[in-house]
Amino acid sequence: MDVVLKVVRIFCGCMILLAAASSQGIAQDTDSVEPSDSLAFKITGDKDERITIPFEVVNNLIIIKATINDSAPLKFILDTGVAKTLVTSLPGGAEILLKSSRVVQLSGLGVGDPVEAFYSEKNSLSIDRVVAEELDILFLKEDIFQLSSFMGTEVHGIMGYELFASFAVEINYISEEIFLYHPEAFEEKFERLPRHRKWHKIPLQIHEKKPYVNVSLKHQPGASEVPLRLLIDTGSSNAFSLYDLTHDEIEIPKSRINSLIGVGLSGQVSGYMGRVEAMKLADMKFEEPVIAYPDSVSIRRVFSLGDRNGSLGGEVLRRFKVIFHYPNKALYVRKNRDFGDRFYYNLTGIEVNTPLPNLPLYVVSDVRENSPADQKGIQKGDIIKHINAEPVSRMDLNEVIAYLQKTEGRRLRVGIQRDSVYKRYEFKLRNKLKVDEAADH
Repeated sequence: MDVVLKVVRIFCGCMILLAAASSQGIAQDTDSVEPSDSLAFKITGDKDERITIPFEVVNNLIIIKATINDSAPLKFILDTGVAKTLVTSLPGGAEILLKSSRVVQLSGLGVGDPVEAFYSEKNSLSIDRVVAEELDILFLKEDIFQLSSFMGTEVHGIMGYELFASFAVEINYISEEIFLYHPEAFEEKFERLPRHRKWHKIPLQIHEKKPYVNVSLKHQPGASEVPLRLLIDTGSSNAFSLYDLTHDEIEIPKSRINSLIGVGLSGQVSGYMGRVEAMKLADMKFEEPVIAYPDSVSIRRVFSLGDRNGSLGGEVLRRFKVIFHYPNKALYVRKNRDFGDRFYYNLTGIEVNTPLPNLPLYVVSDVRENSPADQKGIQKGDIIKHINAEPVSRMDLNEVIAYLQKTEGRRLRVGIQRDSVYKRYEFKLRNKLKVDEAADH
């Protein structure tokens, strides 16, 4: 029996807290439902050398447009960390026809209970001329992520494995374009890339429909390099996340801050942020990256999988032109102009969301304890009106987040509306995350 699902969007204050990962990322794990092995997507019409799909970047996350069963246009985060297409919400007043469905329970990162979703088989999903005719889709019964409210634009779900398994997928973060290639037809192109001096070919491991790479960690000066296995997660805004309980030599730095790291299927993911001496991917070195360390309670389900020591996210990937080639189990990367950027974190302690997506209304959704914002008296629920005397009505969410992260050593002036009162705050922001000093021998 077909099921019509209709969602009318309602905005209310109780939804805001789940959006507090605005400058962090999304964490999820939908392996409760096993994906099929068949390649889902095909190109319709002329068989071009490649298909170009434009995308939007918000806080290192990739957003593409698609339709399901001839629905109104929907916007999805492209996430290598999910095995199934997941619909979290619909545009206001919209409806979608799903094929016969059943209710399943999903669990993942976070401290809460599993959530319920409709599991629907043999649906059609279209991304321009790229079409999957028999795609299995999960539809959350409750919009726990509130993606739209912390992305600053309408976002209706997450998709991943099926697209990456069907094509060689090239992602250009600078031009904001994805290029899809037939893996077999263009094998010669990918064989040439490793011989090009600017391209690096990195072995890719595909386990339970997710991509993994080997990296190395250097915790502090004088320390030896520690080999680790990380999930490549385009659905995470962070640079790296490491799970200290999975490896004896993953240490949370002494210089650290408590932080809300993200939101998973099972609720909020809390933990610490810190810096290490370096991380290496192949022969490419990342100096003093900021690392997220989720606490053991938030990621208890990940430990049971035993398949990784953490993840590598969008803050690293955006520094490259990237090609995922699942059939050849290879990742090709080429440095772009952003490779040498410093690694930042939220210096102010202000987390922001947008309760009215596509409108420049920025609300403080959370304030990190003992942060500069907390010490100055900024509160959850405050509305940001100005940053450095510039109206935020002229800014998008990326610009607001950049101010909160990249003003180290400078003074930041923030104008806040609380009820009917306008308040001004000024911060001098300093980097509190330092690499641990060399260990005594």
